[in-house]
Amino acid sequence: MNRLIISAEKQDVLNKLRSLGFEITETESIKLLPEFERTHADMQCLRIGDVFFVLKDCARLCKTLEGLGLNVVLTCKSIESKYPGNVLLNAAFFNNRLYGRLDSVDKTVLDYCDERGIEKVNVNQGYAKCSTALLGDRFITADKGIFDAMSERGERGLLISPGGIELKKVDYGFIGGCSFELGGAVYFAGDISKHPDFMRIQSFLRDKKIVCLTDERLYDIGGVVAV
Repeated sequence: MNRLIISAEKQDVLNKLRSLGFEITETESIKLLPEFERTHADMQCLRIGDVFFVLKDCARLCKTLEGLGLNVVLTCKSIESKYPGNVLLNAAFFNNRLYGRLDSVDKTVLDYCDERGIEKVNVNQGYAKCSTALLGDRFITADKGIFDAMSERGERGLLISPGGIELKKVDYGFIGGCSFELGGAVYFAGDISKHPDFMRIQSFLRDKKIVCLTDERLYDIGGVVAV
């Protein structure tokens, strides 16, 4: 059975995932952060291989993951309320490379990458993981800097237009925050057919199963960390 670390903000999404056989570990609510991101998984946890980096501010989440027998490493810094001090763990790990705003990523993550020979790639976007849907052997993003950095390293990607994804109190959310891939299927928090670039996304994912978790517009739930 698969377990997911995910925000509890959208209960309809969680209920659908449970009906599909997923176990759920809910994130915490970090009051220091703006409401639109305070429960986002991509802000609180970063998985690299079998190591789960967790904000030192998230004691409950840390205890839960340790109780599951997982290898948990706490950040050395505490999260800050404003960008870029809030994106300590919002980096994208893909094909043994870490993409992120490196001057904002927590030192525990950077040191781990150095120790394991994981290439670190700097991008301007601090919300690198939220901005990027990592879909097994390919990726989707609306961020040109991330797209170029990953494409230059031989990764197969699709650059889409910004927007078309809801996130309360801001103009729009990110594709990585509303989707995840597991077992050859791509799951969307909402109906991907309502995205302006649906036809291009559908063609790009034509050999993968697409699962829409609700029939509403896509919503940025803050990503999912698979356990």
